[in-house]
Amino acid sequence: MAAPLELRNSPSGKILPAVGPFLLGGIFGFGALQGVASGADGGHALWIALLGAACLGLGVFIARGAFDTSVKVVLDSQGFRDARAGDVLVPWSKVLSVRLAAGGKGAAMLNFELTEEPPDAIRYSSANAFGLMPFGRNIVHMEISSLDVRGQDLVDAVKTFAPHVVVRR
Repeated sequence: MAAPLELRNSPSGKILPAVGPFLLGGIFGFGALQGVASGADGGHALWIALLGAACLGLGVFIARGAFDTSVKVVLDSQGFRDARAGDVLVPWSKVLSVRLAAGGKGAAMLNFELTEEPPDAIRYSSANAFGLMPFGRNIVHMEISSLDVRGQDLVDAVKTFAPHVVVRR
């Protein structure tokens, strides 16, 4: 029996997306300082400074996931579970097929076709933007671009744990 596959956040998958908000926050902050130094209206400079602070806050919010070492997704002989969305076990017996949304190393989604609607914990999870997302009646998308695994490795793990699941291209 194969050992469970435990997936965590990828540091590069969390830090690189945070670079944009950090840059924008710096640009807005510099603009606010320049405005104050040149004698601009304090109200306008305050709005620009607040916008810069909001961008920096967004950058910190995105980047903090790079330091989260907890297990996010587990695949084992029983099924799969995603702690980012409900942390509910989806047994392999309820999975008809799996498809890598965009092949190769940069694949962002793994699509699971289920025999029935996904559990309520997945469908109504507040974290669906970061983990499993129901799509249609019985398809669940798992976001994998922020995890420490390549898409094809995940498909290979599904083949190992659930040989009956059809792999679609």
